[in-house]
Amino acid sequence: MNSHTDSNGASPNGLEAALDHSADIRVSAGAEHTTREIAQQPELWLKTAEQIVAGSGRLAERLQNCEAIALTGSGSSQYVGECIASCVQRGLGRTTVAVGSGDLLLSGSELLPAQRPMQLVSFARSGSSPESLGLISSLLTNEPEIEHLVVTCNPGGRVANKWGEGADPKVAVETLDERTCDESLVMTSSFTNMALAGMGLAYLDRPETYLLRAKILAEVGRNLIEVWSKRIEPLARQGFSRMVALGSGGQFGAARESALKMLEMTDGRVVTVAESWLGFRHGPMCVLRDDSLLLLFLSSSAARRAYQLDLLREIRDKGLGGSVIAVGSELPPGFLMDGDLAVDCPGLAELPDEWAAIAGVVVGQLLGFFRCLEEELLPDQPAATGAISRVVPEFTIHPA
Repeated sequence: MNSHTDSNGASPNGLEAALDHSADIRVSAGAEHTTREIAQQPELWLKTAEQIVAGSGRLAERLQNCEAIALTGSGSSQYVGECIASCVQRGLGRTTVAVGSGDLLLSGSELLPAQRPMQLVSFARSGSSPESLGLISSLLTNEPEIEHLVVTCNPGGRVANKWGEGADPKVAVETLDERTCDESLVMTSSFTNMALAGMGLAYLDRPETYLLRAKILAEVGRNLIEVWSKRIEPLARQGFSRMVALGSGGQFGAARESALKMLEMTDGRVVTVAESWLGFRHGPMCVLRDDSLLLLFLSSSAARRAYQLDLLREIRDKGLGGSVIAVGSELPPGFLMDGDLAVDCPGLAELPDEWAAIAGVVVGQLLGFFRCLEEELLPDQPAATGAISRVVPEFTIHPA
């Protein structure tokens, strides 16, 4: 991207400039979309929150009779559900699970809660992947007591075209601001905005709380991009060959998404592992080497954090791992070493873990972005091998 103008000839906003000029980098045209899409997130979070609040009556009516909720998607869209499932369950007081749409396509409703009627909430950036259409079509035929809410970023996607505007009373389509439909290969603003939209289901009767937390989240996001990106970049450019991301609860979804961002944006050159904090002891800890980067998502819960700090202490005592980047407020002294980084920006301590997970994903995005540049790949299209594409190609949908 030109360092003074964007593709429309306008001057970049402050957030884009923070990425565009970080460490005197002038990113090439191969980073135009990714730069803009990471930078626009705080602004779009406020718009997404306002959209959900404006439609809260309609959404509440749709959910009022369901006894269970399933959150689904593929790849990053599945991790959206993992970030927010516990929050939605608490907020609505109904069984809520996150499950991959590919798994549902293979196994049908046996992976879903038994309660009926049920609402299946599908997250889809493009709304054109084979799983999205195949799953909804199959369940409409085979599971008449399941209704569908699709949260998508693409008004021109196949899901929106087929089921939008009341085409089927059992399917509702919520289309976010079209700027959330990332043009880059990897999902950034689409992920966080779909997560925020889905989180809104937990706050349909508390719109003021939802909007307040969205505003705090936006301020945290601005701080991460404008201030912390300059501190994150040196870690991203170190010579690590593997990255481990740890999170619990909703933050496990953030760990999974952050690991995927690093894997995608380095075209697989940096191998990644995502694991729960306590699950890491049960085998995966052997992945740690001196050339590892350990990305930690710390809970605001004192009880959870005690377990997390115990594990970090054990890793240190065993002499495992390389550099650490810890995302969370008020990390006690003595847990980090020279070269490590504690990301503790204003407002983060005010956010519950599921909200902090959305902010934490931005850290994962920045790590992947700067590592992509270090690998001399193009952030907009880092898949030099052609192994992956923005929308999964068509494949055969076999009968159930």
